Amino acid sequence: MLKVYTILFINCLVANISSAQYKYNDIIYDWKTVTEFTGQTGLPDPFLKPDGTRIKSINEWLEQRKYIIAMLEHYQYGTMPPCPENVNVKETLSEDLFNGIATGKLYTLTINRNGKTLDLHFGLIKPKGDGPFPVIIQNDWQVPDPNHDKGKLQFGSLGIPNEALLEAIKRNYIYCVFNRLDLGTDISGKLLENRNNGVFLLYPEYNWGTIAAWAWGYKLIINYFEKLNFIDIEKIIVTGHSRGGKTAFCGGIFDDRIAVTAPNSSGLGGTSSHLFDELTSPGKPDQPPQTISQHINVNPHWWTEEYYKLAGYESKAPFDAHFGKIAIAPRAFFNTHAYQDYHANPLGAWLTCEAAKKIYKWLDVENNIAMHFRTGRHAQSIIDWFALFDFCDKYFYNEPPSSIYDTDYDFNKINPYPWARIPVIWELPGK
Repeated sequence: MLKVYTILFINCLVANISSAQYKYNDIIYDWKTVTEFTGQTGLPDPFLKPDGTRIKSINEWLEQRKYIIAMLEHYQYGTMPPCPENVNVKETLSEDLFNGIATGKLYTLTINRNGKTLDLHFGLIKPKGDGPFPVIIQNDWQVPDPNHDKGKLQFGSLGIPNEALLEAIKRNYIYCVFNRLDLGTDISGKLLENRNNGVFLLYPEYNWGTIAAWAWGYKLIINYFEKLNFIDIEKIIVTGHSRGGKTAFCGGIFDDRIAVTAPNSSGLGGTSSHLFDELTSPGKPDQPPQTISQHINVNPHWWTEEYYKLAGYESKAPFDAHFGKIAIAPRAFFNTHAYQDYHANPLGAWLTCEAAKKIYKWLDVENNIAMHFRTGRHAQSIIDWFALFDFCDKYFYNEPPSSIYDTDYDFNKINPYPWARIPVIWELPGK
């Protein structure tokens, strides 16, 4: 029997709109409080409209997608401010790497607002040539720093193994990484300290969590990449691991310029269910999954205040992780995970992915969503990276895999949990 567990999502207050209402684009939605939620069976129905009726055809999907994104913004992430018009980006270093087959560059992006200045540091390594090249953007807690790396510009010592970095160059992908901590710190258990720095000082009127603030960095960098001729702006991939996976997932939901959203082992608040996990499954996990109660104590800054009010109401929540996945559609969603990464709830990620696949198929883009599993624990391993390369090669170029690793090229043909029932009782609308 699958166990019902916890999570839910957040609220953002906007001037002149009551706390029970929220304006998304030009639509005002009247949101329920947690005590007004009603019970449900299985994963929430993504086709329920604000008035409680269901959409009847695919013609209503665009409006329903707006509603889903507004729901996630209200209950989980908060509202990102618009990107500033005046942004200064300075290239601080450029040098040849890997015996001349690639070029590494470092940048500083500067924003001034509300009497405050913020510097966002990022770097990239690109194949030689003019391109344009697709780009994989990863959020991490550091960027290359020649001053600390024995005078050398090193990328492989960060969130990507050197072998994967070389493979990216071989396949003509740019790898980019930005320091999410420039946007907001990540001190465990310290809400006020984490709110008193970074973008929160520049935008004090916005009520958004640190995950959303980190994801905002993708928007800033993509804005700059639109000006660079060697970037293929139609082929942007975002990724990240763990809390970085939550960040990449958020980035993909709120920026339609992102072609492939590829979080890795993102857990609660990311791609994993807050309703279903493996605690009572045949897998006999040796770690409990993340819970919203744990986030309250350990990560009170990640989400906005309303998120943390939802502990104990998760089974009545009007959404689960499949809502974020289908908000990304028809663009591509690819999730890498590890079977034994129980704390990040791989079963919950798979169940909600299977639910999301139904909507992708309904939209006639069933090949645009997939998961990849490997044996192991909590990491973004070399196998995860090669699986991402294979998926992107297939998605962009319809190319067969060229990995030396078994990355399950067909992706969706393997059932990692044959004993599990997909908890979907709702039906798809007509076309």
